[in-house]
Amino acid sequence: MTFLINLIVFLIVLSVIVLIHEAGHLLFAKRAGILCHEYSIGMGPLIYQKEGKETQYSVRAIPLGGYVSMAGEAVSDSMFKKDDTIGLIINGDNLVEEILLYEANHFDVKGVVKSFDMYGKDMKPLFVELETAEGIVRYEIKRNAKYRLSEKSWMWVTPAERSFESKSLWQRFLTIFAGPLMNFILAFVLFFIVGFFVLEPNYESNAIGEVSSDSLADLKGFKEGDLITSINGTSISTWYDLARVMGENDSPIIDITINRDGEVLAYDDVLVATFIQSAGLSNVNENTNEYYAQSAIVGSTSGRAASAGLSVGDEITKINGEDVSNWDDIINYFKTHDTTGDITVTYLRDGNPNTVTYELISEQTLADLGSENIVYQIGVGASGEFDLGYSLLYAPRQLASDVDEVFTTIGLLFGAGDSNIGIGDLSGPVGIFQLVSNVRENGFASLIIFMGFLSINIGILNLLPIPALDGGRIVFLAIEAIIRRPLNRKVENTANLVMFFALMGLIIYVSINDVMRLVNG
Repeated sequence: MTFLINLIVFLIVLSVIVLIHEAGHLLFAKRAGILCHEYSIGMGPLIYQKEGKETQYSVRAIPLGGYVSMAGEAVSDSMFKKDDTIGLIINGDNLVEEILLYEANHFDVKGVVKSFDMYGKDMKPLFVELETAEGIVRYEIKRNAKYRLSEKSWMWVTPAERSFESKSLWQRFLTIFAGPLMNFILAFVLFFIVGFFVLEPNYESNAIGEVSSDSLADLKGFKEGDLITSINGTSISTWYDLARVMGENDSPIIDITINRDGEVLAYDDVLVATFIQSAGLSNVNENTNEYYAQSAIVGSTSGRAASAGLSVGDEITKINGEDVSNWDDIINYFKTHDTTGDITVTYLRDGNPNTVTYELISEQTLADLGSENIVYQIGVGASGEFDLGYSLLYAPRQLASDVDEVFTTIGLLFGAGDSNIGIGDLSGPVGIFQLVSNVRENGFASLIIFMGFLSINIGILNLLPIPALDGGRIVFLAIEAIIRRPLNRKVENTANLVMFFALMGLIIYVSINDVMRLVNG
């Protein structure tokens, strides 16, 4: 049941983001007078379709994207070619109103195509010349005629004035840019709504504001309003003190004291969730709420560790040839050794020794991403209070922060600085599903914030100057503006098609990595 709920939430999140993105394209295309054949959420086989005045609105089976099919995007302006046999339906004004492209039993005229103009530049009449039993006859076509593909399937003809390429550079730019723009607007709206439910944290206090479910704090019975007064004997009076002490910690076992309404409660030898970010290792098994410390058992893996094959329950015996017997040893290794380059981990699985080697994420890369190498989590958050100014500024601050994070990640991916981030570290649909599932468990607000972050990701990635993406199409427009003439449509479509299949291959590759990480993690 949990999997089904997570799947439904994932589909809703992704579908809303895609729906808003494609709605931007559709809205500005219609404002420019571009004929839009179809507005689709999802790809592949058709599930549902509703006919609008001009556009068919579709839901398709594969929820990985969507599209707006606009007139003028195909290589040819016609859905038939010379020497094809077609049928025509002609109205009372002797104009063609339907072109039959299938073996229909009803038609007014049927013949072999000899010549045609289905584009009608500068408002020239649309026509087709057919060879029939009466010879070659020319038929004029209505500018809003239909192609009939089957009894139930049809498309509008696409005359020049309704085609994408006939519009001004500015209109075409707005039509393309509107998709990513809507992603940023969606993110801002989501952050704006959440902002009124987010309290301004009070880091000058040592009071607990929230307790994460199934966390150490939750398991120990910590409550909102409790005061953390000491950790490992060091006095705590502010949240800054807590962050400093935990940052200097060198063990997954801590002593913690809290004050609850004047009563002092001491908790000794408490196991803390520990994450070695560079190696993708943790001592906490989130499925069973077990925390490992006295032995070097892996609680969970992520990223490269999971891809390499390390899994929950493996017991680490050596790291780069150095013996380890518990999590103190693991933490000490990563505090005293350079966390760059490859790491070789020897471990026991079901009593059998195994070895894996994989590359660490460097501490510099982690710093660029705003993270530390070793992270400890108690499962508590700072106290806070509602402040209108803080709530109103939450959306622009969160938007700016997320945009900066995405650009930083893209820069690292393409080798900025000393980055060792690569294609193998990307997440595809499976990874996003897992992230949505994890975030959903943290509450509705966390899910909405992640949805906004995901929308920003999709908006920015679509603006990358790569054919098949919106950014690539904008580059083609820029080239057209520079050379002052349209690009060859066939060349542009070929570049888009080749890159589309390359991107599909990339999605398959990262999805395989996602599955491996999910199985092992």
